[in-house]
Parts: sequence; structure tokens; C-alpha cells
Amino acid sequence: MASAAKDQVPAPAKPEAVPRLTGLKKRQQIELAGRYMFIWVVAAAVAVSFCLATGQFLFSKWEYTNRVLNAKYKASDTLGKNITAANELKKQVDALVANADLASVKTNPDDSTTKSVLDALPIKNDSAALATSLQQAILSRSGVTVESISVPAEVGDEGVPNTFEPVEVQFSFVVSGSYDKIRTLTRDLERTIRPIKVTSVTMNGNDASLRANFDAVTYYQPAKSVNATQETIK
Repeated sequence: MASAAKDQVPAPAKPEAVPRLTGLKKRQQIELAGRYMFIWVVAAAVAVSFCLATGQFLFSKWEYTNRVLNAKYKASDTLGKNITAANELKKQVDALVANADLASVKTNPDDSTTKSVLDALPIKNDSAALATSLQQAILSRSGVTVESISVPAEVGDEGVPNTFEPVEVQFSFVVSGSYDKIRTLTRDLERTIRPIKVTSVTMNGNDASLRANFDAVTYYQPAKSVNATQETIK
């Protein structure tokens, strides 16, 4: 009996059975996935909020920087114009110092030439100085008798109008004398360095003895101050 050795072929392995998910495990996996999703949503929300806050901060800094730069450009432009105006003003003042016409009308030879400008147009309503000038420098030249002088009351700095235009000052005076003296007085008023405009004249008497009431106006130019200020950009 012949026997033949046969190779034994191993039987194929049976596939392992996939464990089935029970209801409890499914719920655990769903809860775990929900937690992961919640964490991702929170992280995304935090990232978006951070980006928005950072963007808003950067925009505010950019806007503030632009305001500061614009203010600096404006200040630089104003400073340049002021320097140009100051140089031009200095040239004009230097020209007044050498002005022969102003030098010829100085009330005091020792005074500077530019003081004649202040005598012609004071910087404030100095009523006492106006009355003194009328009585001692103008009315007394003609030889008339000064009976009364009425000038407005002086005002403080808060009462000075903010204007570049000359301010009118009304005043009046009463004098007596001959017709020739009254006529000389009117000519003296015309020749004064300070502008005086007679608005009305009332006279009573005769050629030898007249009593005249003058109503007139003069002017002053309020002074302007230059102040350097600082501005805080917010």
C-alpha cells in the first residue's frame, strides 16, 4: 500500500468579530464629540474676538496718529507764516524809525520816532491823558480860556473791544475867548498828530468875547497780544 504524504493546508482564519457598540458607548462618544466641538467653537470665538479687538486698537492708534500729524503740520504752517509776518513787521518798524515826517512831529526831541505813532493812535482809552493833552498841549496854544473838558470814563481790559479797527472816543470841551482865538483853536485841532474830528460847534457872544462848546471824537487802537499755546490731542 503506497502512501503519499500530502501537504496539510491550514484552514483560513476566521475574521475577528468587530465589537458592537452598545448604547452607553455611543452616548459617550457623542458627548465626547460634542465637547470637542464646543472647545473648538470657544477657541474660534476667542480668536475672532482677539482679532477684532486688536484691529480696533490698531485703527484707533492709526486715527490718533493722523490727528497728531495733522495738528503738527498745521502748527508748523502757522509758525512759518508768523515768522514771515514778524520779519515784515520788523522791516516796517525800521522804516518808521528813519521816517523824517514822524521825526518832525515829535512832542519831545528826546522821544523815539515811533512814539509819535503811539501819540497819534494810543493803544487804550486813556481818558486822563486825553484831557491833559487837550488842556496843556492843544487848547492852551490859542490863548483861550478852558472852562470845562468832558472825556469818557476809562474802562478795564475786559471792556476793550476785540477788534483790529480803531475805536471811536467821544469828548467835548467848552472854551471862551475872542473870535480870533477860537479860530486859531480850530486850526490847532486840525494840526494835531492825534486824529480829532469836530462833530459840532455851538458859539454864543460877539467877536470880542465868544463862548464855544465843541463836540468831537478821537480814536485809539486796542493792542494785540501774541500768546504761544499748547493743544492736547485726544
